[in-house]
Amino acid sequence: MSDSTRPAPFRAVLFDWDGTVADTRPGIFNSIRYAIGKAGIPDRPDEELQYFIGPPLYVGFEHVFGVTPEEANDLTDTYRVYYRETGIYECAVYDGVGDLLRDLHAAGIRTAVVSSKPKEFLDRLVDHFDLGGSFDAVIGPEMHNHNSNKTILVNRALKELGLPPEAVAMVGDRHFDMEGAKAAGVSAVGILFGYGEEAELRAAGADYICPAVKDLRACLLGE
Repeated sequence: MSDSTRPAPFRAVLFDWDGTVADTRPGIFNSIRYAIGKAGIPDRPDEELQYFIGPPLYVGFEHVFGVTPEEANDLTDTYRVYYRETGIYECAVYDGVGDLLRDLHAAGIRTAVVSSKPKEFLDRLVDHFDLGGSFDAVIGPEMHNHNSNKTILVNRALKELGLPPEAVAMVGDRHFDMEGAKAAGVSAVGILFGYGEEAELRAAGADYICPAVKDLRACLLGE
């Protein structure tokens, strides 16, 4: 079934960060433009930079700008010069998501962030938005670890939470999230208030589609 209803409650819910918990596009785009500006690479329109939201940064630089892996690594390092101090805070939690996280916790449903964003940044963002009490785990790769495959990260979350996959859902806005969820055996919940499209999520195997935060709330809490 692919809608916003569910047959039974989940014991834990994993959340992507970019485009799911928070609208992080301004900081990401500004950081990309800082990096390519330093490298003398011509800018691209926002719709092309949209590709960066989801995969690891070095993949985005290779795909969008056609650079070598070595150049992508250098651009990623430069990106983080801006992002670490400024870009990280050029974002906002989506309306209603903070309340949803707190209500999930109050209902005894465990939660975690599972993102390809480096854990150092995720920890800072969770603290910045005062969401530490709403998450049981924060899962992300180390700063220079390219092994940010979503399936690996979801499996890490399952191990940390000590739960079987059939009791868990992964919420995300891109096909990377749905594919990682399906490969790890957890339910895949696609949301449409982020950066992905419904066709993309359905093609990636989404079990549920939630157009708005209220639909996600109904899916996860049965309200």
